[in-house]
Amino acid sequence: MLNAPSVLSLSYRLNGSEEVQRHVAKIRERFAEVIIPDDGDLICPDQLELALSSPTRTHYHLAAIGDVMTGMRMRHRIRRFGPDYCFAWVRPILSRCALITGNLEGPFSSDSEKEETTRNHSYKVDPKSASVLRRAGFAAMTIANNHIQDCGRDGVIETLDTLEQHHIRPYGGGRNQSVAHDPAIFDGTDIRVGLLGYYWNRRTAAHGDLPGSAQDLTELVERDLARLRPLVDRIAVMVHWGVPYQRQPTEEDRMKAQLFIDLGADAVIGHHPHILQPVEIYKARPILYSVGNFAFGSGNSKGESILPCFHFGARQIDLDIFPVYVQNRDPRLDYQPKIMGGAAGRATIDRLLDLSPGLGGAIADVQDRCLKLSIPSR
Repeated sequence: MLNAPSVLSLSYRLNGSEEVQRHVAKIRERFAEVIIPDDGDLICPDQLELALSSPTRTHYHLAAIGDVMTGMRMRHRIRRFGPDYCFAWVRPILSRCALITGNLEGPFSSDSEKEETTRNHSYKVDPKSASVLRRAGFAAMTIANNHIQDCGRDGVIETLDTLEQHHIRPYGGGRNQSVAHDPAIFDGTDIRVGLLGYYWNRRTAAHGDLPGSAQDLTELVERDLARLRPLVDRIAVMVHWGVPYQRQPTEEDRMKAQLFIDLGADAVIGHHPHILQPVEIYKARPILYSVGNFAFGSGNSKGESILPCFHFGARQIDLDIFPVYVQNRDPRLDYQPKIMGGAAGRATIDRLLDLSPGLGGAIADVQDRCLKLSIPSR
């Protein structure tokens, strides 16, 4: 059950002072490629609830979001405003999803220390903030990413323990190489959905009895999908790949995505580039190469996001894609992902369409707050 969000008033959040408006103007000037919404383009929870009450779609089988990291600056908002704060503005959508999953971009750790690294960023997230995910409705999180060992292999164990204590199913990694490849399986309202997660890098991978992430070696992926296929109605694969801030996936990642579909996946959802990449329909199955960031505790300057929601029908896959504002340097956002409509929402959807020229007949409707795809089954 989702609890009523504890947020400050809408007027406090959006009707900013002259200082706030000057800050927003500086963001527009400095980050020309980032789509910056006007106040009226940010859809408050009440408006979003009203907008969602009219369509015929009453529920989704799966929401699959990008990078989530509830540490750093976000932890201060959680302490001040409560555990329902971060996802309050997207709650009307999440409450309509039978299964919500995302990429846990940072280990939960209290005992394990961050390891020395030459990489630019490493994270350590307070395990108490796992309740934020559970209260928002997350039932599963993939841990297959480049940050899962920021606190070493002991941090992997702490992360797994923390998720399980909050009744969130980890996948894409595990306590040893064998269980790291176990799927997460969920009975939905009318179908059973299986989730698999992968990251390509051997550095974070589970080896033998050592904990870590699931590696997307072809023979392992083929085995995993073959085992899972008879147990579920639909399979979604979450995969951490790509080059940060690059608009196009690599050719290698395109080949991997299509292989996942060839081997039995019904949808492939990617993250790691922090910005949007193309959506592709391959053999009547959707591939979202990068859905961007989502709820992220750093002051990311270029982050973009979409919230994809899937309905798996007997004869088609319906996919609703909502544009989300995640520019954390904007004081109007204040570490709360917000759905965009108006000119900013339409500009985000147009950007996605420009990146995805092959969608063609799959486009069912284009609105300023939602791109609707309908993909007939093969």
